[in-house]
Amino acid sequence: MKLKLIKKLDEARGTKSFFWEPETKVDFSPGQYFYFTLPKLNYPDTRGVTRHFTISSSPTENLLRLTTRIRQESGYKKTLDELPIGVIVEGEGPNGTLYLDKEVSGTQIFVVGGIGITPFRSMIKYNIDKSLKIPMYLIYSNSDSDFVFKKELDDWQKENDYIKIAYFDSSVSGHLDAAKLSSLLPKYDIQHTTFWLVGPPPFTDALENVFQKMKIPSDQIRSEKFTGY
Repeated sequence: MKLKLIKKLDEARGTKSFFWEPETKVDFSPGQYFYFTLPKLNYPDTRGVTRHFTISSSPTENLLRLTTRIRQESGYKKTLDELPIGVIVEGEGPNGTLYLDKEVSGTQIFVVGGIGITPFRSMIKYNIDKSLKIPMYLIYSNSDSDFVFKKELDDWQKENDYIKIAYFDSSVSGHLDAAKLSSLLPKYDIQHTTFWLVGPPPFTDALENVFQKMKIPSDQIRSEKFTGY
């Protein structure tokens, strides 16, 4: 599938969104990812011209939004950053099993580290646009105070009483542990709550141990490790 680059947007320090117009409408679920193949690389990269990225836009939005950290050591990312508006790339998808099911019910608690926020922007926006009113609680941990999508998230929280967000700056408060996480969690019915855990491998590994200590059943946890970012 051909994708046309429509615009770029700075989201935070070193993080950008790229908005793509697909040649045909893409049917995907919030949280799924797409493969993006660049025409060529401007810099060497042993991983080649193709990467997969979670779509940070909602299926209710017209453009596919790719949001990523621009790593200077990545020839792919540097080339992506330099792409001119109007360029055509190849896309393939959607893929991925970590997505918001159409039959979802109960409270959804998202525990997110860094760029792991991307699938949850899609899920929250979809929830709002479809007027599903699913209770969603986002606990967003970042290595500094420059949170991606913060203005949008703050606006959505103000406008929708079923959306709640807690920001956690680990450079100030240290890493999340059981006590800190418990203090951020809302009151919830364990039998009707799904916990989502997404972020870099060290973050997800640590939080999986925290969830065990909190006696959260493993079948109520959905997790994914974001690598290569």
